[in-house]
Amino acid sequence: MTILSKILITTLGLGTLGWASVARAEAPSAAPEATPSDRAQDGFAATLRRGDWSSSLGLHASLGLAFGGDELVELTYSDGSASAVHAGEGVSFSGGLTWTPLWFGDRVGLGLGLDAGWKYKSTPVQSDGSVKLERIPLMASVRSLVAVDSSWHGLLAVGGILELNPHLYGDGVLGGVDARFDDALGGMMELGVLWGRPEAVGLEIAGRWSILSYEYMGESVNASSGSINLTGHFFL
Repeated sequence: MTILSKILITTLGLGTLGWASVARAEAPSAAPEATPSDRAQDGFAATLRRGDWSSSLGLHASLGLAFGGDELVELTYSDGSASAVHAGEGVSFSGGLTWTPLWFGDRVGLGLGLDAGWKYKSTPVQSDGSVKLERIPLMASVRSLVAVDSSWHGLLAVGGILELNPHLYGDGVLGGVDARFDDALGGMMELGVLWGRPEAVGLEIAGRWSILSYEYMGESVNASSGSINLTGHFFL
């Protein structure tokens, strides 16, 4: 092999190594592993941008405890103690649908909520009877979520509430108590905290203020109330 051939081979070898080094440097690298900050992106965020409106659709069930309103009946016991039934109080069970399709950036969401339920109060008079108050509340609201981190959100909801067939009645020695109020329409506001992510479960705790009144034989009864509500969500 001549000296010229050796020089040519050496030059080609060095050139090949140099080209390979440059190619490796310019080639796109593999996707970096997601950092904790990447994984912490809001779970509900930017559904419109992702083109996945249904990711913020959810079903829920709620349990609530309400108090307030005018006194409807005062009950006196044999030991001299007394208790009262108020128009706004009771335990409520409800279910419904939420949908939050509009997001502004990755933090603020806007949507709708629909609920239907049953609200009930029973006050026993020892073993002699009881007085009961029941109604069927229906609610429609505009809901706003403000993301705090990947799962926690502040909640604000405002809307209307319709209570169907408010009925106060008794049994036992109080069987003569029977008053059916007119259906009542009013307003409501909720403020609370929601933990959850799409395609998963969620948990919400909120305070609700309802403003409405019952009508009975031309008389108006204040049935406004405050309540604490615990809600379980299933996001589709």
